[in-house]
Amino acid sequence: MDKVRYWRSSRYELPCEHAAKVVFPSIRASIARVLLKEYGVSKYTIAKILGTTPAAISFYLEGRRGDRYVKRIEETPELASIVRSVARALLESYSSRGSVEYSLHQVAFCSICSKVNELAVNHGCPATLFESKLIS
Repeated sequence: MDKVRYWRSSRYELPCEHAAKVVFPSIRASIARVLLKEYGVSKYTIAKILGTTPAAISFYLEGRRGDRYVKRIEETPELASIVRSVARALLESYSSRGSVEYSLHQVAFCSICSKVNELAVNHGCPATLFESKLIS
């Protein structure tokens, strides 16, 4: 049992693993905030757009889920701009089709994550921007 604990506690986490567990919820929260504040979309519709539940959207909006990097996303102009563009594209897709294609979600999240990694590399961080001490 101790070996299992040791392995798990000393295991290296790849940037994409970190993104899936921690950064993506912050991205969802940021998108939800844009959809609510800038477009007046209901929590129920935001849930449909993001492929989650209204309860999860409430948690995102209240800062009970995905809050770790929301402020950094919103305060980084390049990321905030991409989040707004992604929110608009997701909303337009939902409005015209009544749903959002999985491929659009993939492109949307990958575009934000790619920008995070690009910014991180530009600041000398080999992992993600959010864990870098160089960016506040």
